[in-house]
Amino acid sequence: MWRYIVCILLIFSMAGPSIQDEEDDQEATRIGIIGGGISGTSTAYYLRKLFGDGVKIDLFESERVGGRLANINIDGVEYEAGGSILHPKNKYMVEFAKQFGYEQRTSTGGRMALYGNSGVIIESCSWNLVTMAKFFWRYGFDVSNIETFLKETFFDKFDRIYNLQDEGLAFTTVEELLRAMDESFVNFTKITLQTLLEEKGYSERFINEIAMGALRTNYGQTTNVHAFVGAVSLAGVEKGLWAVKGGNFQIPERLLKKSKATLINAEVTQVILQKDSTDVSYEVNYKNTADGKTNSREYDIVVVAAPFRNSEKNKIEFVDFPTEIPSSITDFHRTLALFVQGTPNYTTYGFNSADDFPESVLTTNESIFWNSYGKQSSVSGKKHLEKKTDPTEDDIVSKIFLNKVPTEEQVRLLFQTRKELRLVDWLAYPEYKPNMELPAFVLYDQLYYVNAIESAASAVEMDVIGARNVANLAYNHWNNIFDKVDEINIKSEPKKEEL
Repeated sequence: MWRYIVCILLIFSMAGPSIQDEEDDQEATRIGIIGGGISGTSTAYYLRKLFGDGVKIDLFESERVGGRLANINIDGVEYEAGGSILHPKNKYMVEFAKQFGYEQRTSTGGRMALYGNSGVIIESCSWNLVTMAKFFWRYGFDVSNIETFLKETFFDKFDRIYNLQDEGLAFTTVEELLRAMDESFVNFTKITLQTLLEEKGYSERFINEIAMGALRTNYGQTTNVHAFVGAVSLAGVEKGLWAVKGGNFQIPERLLKKSKATLINAEVTQVILQKDSTDVSYEVNYKNTADGKTNSREYDIVVVAAPFRNSEKNKIEFVDFPTEIPSSITDFHRTLALFVQGTPNYTTYGFNSADDFPESVLTTNESIFWNSYGKQSSVSGKKHLEKKTDPTEDDIVSKIFLNKVPTEEQVRLLFQTRKELRLVDWLAYPEYKPNMELPAFVLYDQLYYVNAIESAASAVEMDVIGARNVANLAYNHWNNIFDKVDEINIKSEPKKEEL
């Protein structure tokens, strides 16, 4: 029997490769992924690891691979324009960088200041002991306690998800995934960060200045966000932050290559349910980016790996489903990154000259039209001035975060001079609030939504966690491994001494 099959295969091979390719495509499980950012590419990567070569994976992306991980070129030098910082405890991103041979570019931090309605509130200096004394004088033990709080209340519990995913466990909803890490994480989504910090005994001054400054620079929002994303934001101002040398976008590019998925440069317009008495499949209609022509492909499994936003752009229509599949789930927050090559107007930020101007300034009040200021280093790790033979203050490259497009008057208020100005407009993350909807990862049978995870927190590592969860879900559902769906094995629980 086997010899007969081998002969048949040889005959097809001699007749031409296209016949064999067509038969392989018909027999292989077909998976379509919509979105080529970190969510989509890491989903493709994990699906390939789980299914092996027995699946055909297509990935649809209408623009460029990387999504919100992107560089911007200013005067011939590349800078991070999207997700620019990674935490040293981001296990997946650390592993990807190591696996693909990328060097970490560690943030040097530099001097920092907090700015309120009345001007500069406090600033650090080059002497660590002096900085510690200044912050202790203003905030007491809150400054040192926050590190312990984040470790014991957040990181130690958060890390459990990695063991669970290594064991192949998966969760159908964001709430169940958070609960698997710790029940307290679900509760965090029901209260504000301000409420949580008050309950833990942190002072009003610390909350209104340190916590508010972190939220405004990382999410453009306030301490009224829910406490889970608030904890993620506070972690985003800790020491040891890093980025991939050359640009974080390189990680999704390599994940796509490693997954052996076929990249289709097109915008998906419709997902149509094809259902008979026993099987479910999907027809995906799309419009090619190059020529605008429409086409369609059929898939056994479809993964949506792009945020459902209240926007007409890249909106997907779900057709012939027995219940409505929402194409928008939550409002997204508009964040603008203003890149300027030029001389900052130091007095606007509360300083007199370049000599005493810090590398970053965080604002603490919603009435201030800019959220934060940051002096930029290139993705190579060098500051822009280092490539100049005779640099001046006009060569400084700065990034300002705002919630609205600035007027010309506001730009002049921020900068004395400018050689180049670029504005990056992102619908980057949800508008966070307590008790907001925590959507499901499962939209329908064999139809999944990775970016549901962003209702808990939008961050690069969170998107990868969401991607691996969906990959595990799809694999478990396809192979009827239901004891690994919404279940926590006893061995996955932390030992008592770790609690």
